Amino acid sequence: MHAGEIRPGIQDCDFLCEVAVQQHWLNKGRLAAYPRIFIALYLIGAVIWVSMSHNGIDHYRKPLGYDFITFWSASHLALSGDPAAAYDLPSIVREERAVMPGIRSVNPWLYPPTFYLLILPLSLLPYFLSYFAFLGATFAAYIGVVRKIIAVPGSLALLLAFPGGFINFVQGQNGFLTAALIGGALLLLTSRPVWAGVLIGLLTIKPHLGLLLPIALICGRHWRVLCYATLTSLLLLAVSVAVLGTDTLSAFLAGMQRFSDLAVGDPDLMIKIPSFFSLAHLLGAPAWIAYAVHGTVAAGVAVAVGWIWLRCPDQGLRSAALVTGSLLASPYLLDYDLVWLALPITWMAVHGLRYGWLRGEREMLVAAWLLPMCLVAVYRLCHVQLAAFLLLGLFLTILRRVFAHAACVPPTQVAAGD
Repeated sequence: MHAGEIRPGIQDCDFLCEVAVQQHWLNKGRLAAYPRIFIALYLIGAVIWVSMSHNGIDHYRKPLGYDFITFWSASHLALSGDPAAAYDLPSIVREERAVMPGIRSVNPWLYPPTFYLLILPLSLLPYFLSYFAFLGATFAAYIGVVRKIIAVPGSLALLLAFPGGFINFVQGQNGFLTAALIGGALLLLTSRPVWAGVLIGLLTIKPHLGLLLPIALICGRHWRVLCYATLTSLLLLAVSVAVLGTDTLSAFLAGMQRFSDLAVGDPDLMIKIPSFFSLAHLLGAPAWIAYAVHGTVAAGVAVAVGWIWLRCPDQGLRSAALVTGSLLASPYLLDYDLVWLALPITWMAVHGLRYGWLRGEREMLVAAWLLPMCLVAVYRLCHVQLAAFLLLGLFLTILRRVFAHAACVPPTQVAAGD
């Protein structure tokens, strides 16, 4: 049998992959060495970054922790009695500059009240202590979820070295939190449907990342999960509005268009958005054409995800396809959201280690692993947002493995939901 082929087998599970015995360039030695190099570079970079800052402000007049200052400032405004003020740009900027005098960055608060509710206690701690508490807690949850997927020797080093995690740390963002929610929900989908639904409901803190979740749950016939997710999201919204006031909801809805205008009009922000919308717009297409291009790709991905959740029996492949498809579906995905890539990379690695590798899969996983680091640099080099194509390539790689798996498993073995 040739390398890269998958056929039914009789050992251990549904099918057995046979591959030619040959040395692949991505061997154990490199997998052990490369993460340590990346971690060392991160530590050196962090030391230089902090040492070149003054009073918590870096060389570019941005606060250490970048976006976290917006979380802390919104929390402080809310605890001071005026939560809706966070959605007013002059108010939030004044608050940020009161926290960190001398900064020149402008960081608007554009999140829904559901996320506002979760970050409400942050300003009870001083800024940097709050930063480390938030990032530390969400990072621990993220590590715990990924380690539930895979816990082989060397996997922790690869996870710690993942560039998406470093970018999320530097920007002080919520990528670890959202990745832990979606990953935890998918791990609990069949064994703990109530908790899976709760975690999916909590993901409405960033609703644009969950566009494909209803399709997956319906096609996978996970009715209890869908029910509890809906109830949790409605309860979370009700509590957040009750605590923060209805003005925050109306201000958030009004601010959605402001974010769209901000993104379209800011090339520096657009190059950090690895979507087909960004690709088309940066090439000069008007916004409506860019949306049409993105919508066409997203619709095709949604159909593929629905088919996979309807027909594929392997929960790991289902989950990898859903997470990658969710990244492709959102037109406003940002670089720190690429923390999510750790999940499909890990599920694909588990499948490859168990059944063998198809040709080119490991190279695609390496490219996806490096994507968060290379996103901006590649655009500045070639002036094309190639990251969108790489995400699509990862999705097609997962789809190819799904087809190979489907060819080896009788249709009667496709798992039903609850």
